[in-house]
Amino acid sequence: MKILVTGGAGFLGRHVVARLIELGDEPLVLSRDPARAAESLPPAVRCVAGDLTQPDALVPILAAERPEAVIHCAAVVVNDSPSLVGVNVGGARRLVEQLTTLDPPPRLVHVSTFSVEDPPPTEYSESKLAAEEVVRESGLPFVIARPALIYGPGDSTNTPDLVARVADGNHWIPDGGRVQIQPVFVGDVAAALVECARRGGIEGRTYRLGGPTPISVHDFRAAVRDASGGNARLRTLPLFALALVAPLLKLAGKHGPAGVVAFHRRQHAVDIHAAQRDLDYQPRALSDGLALTFDPLR
Repeated sequence: MKILVTGGAGFLGRHVVARLIELGDEPLVLSRDPARAAESLPPAVRCVAGDLTQPDALVPILAAERPEAVIHCAAVVVNDSPSLVGVNVGGARRLVEQLTTLDPPPRLVHVSTFSVEDPPPTEYSESKLAAEEVVRESGLPFVIARPALIYGPGDSTNTPDLVARVADGNHWIPDGGRVQIQPVFVGDVAAALVECARRGGIEGRTYRLGGPTPISVHDFRAAVRDASGGNARLRTLPLFALALVAPLLKLAGKHGPAGVVAFHRRQHAVDIHAAQRDLDYQPRALSDGLALTFDPLR
């Protein structure tokens, strides 16, 4: 299959491209800077110039290439970025508008996030929820994927930030990190997205993608610390103490603590049964994913 990947040179996108190549498909990567994107991709991968924020920018590309499916990974993930809504919502809207010009239209696999249904809401999760609505109302054949926290090699955001925080000294975790999360290895998400593009009979469905079992925040951070060679002491920050100061910090424009309090008051497990049933989704154990993430770096 010829499959167009937006954000194909990014963290998740590179793993999607690698999976497509492994299966013998033809990935086509859309990028605003094709030459730069090509530097991080295998030589055989074709990169084409296109900007999701520009009206009609994709029409000539789509007409010439006619992909059978599109995996839409491109997104802004920083909450306070001025381009968050323009890329995540506006980009999705322009993409679906231009995909509808093809006959037949390709299947659109839209990469959302589990945080759209996992409180507390953030600017990012709200932008992704709005993008989902754009996709659902498009009239295109679509599949939506909602991954949980993604970790793995090549990550430039969540994984290295956590590694730095557990490298040494004291690492404070609200409420001892008792709440449950379900982080997922990037290669497993990529494989599921490719299945969403290739497998018949699943149009219109939404799949939640997480690791095989829930794990506490404490145990996840301890596992990352140990796998990355850190030696920080994991200490408990009383949640009630943070809850007392969070409203004052919010008045001062610091919204992060209030979000942390809300996060640690709820469980965040992911129901992956539909993906297991329909996509043969078999996420690897955390220990195996962390070994693939950190062992090559040692």
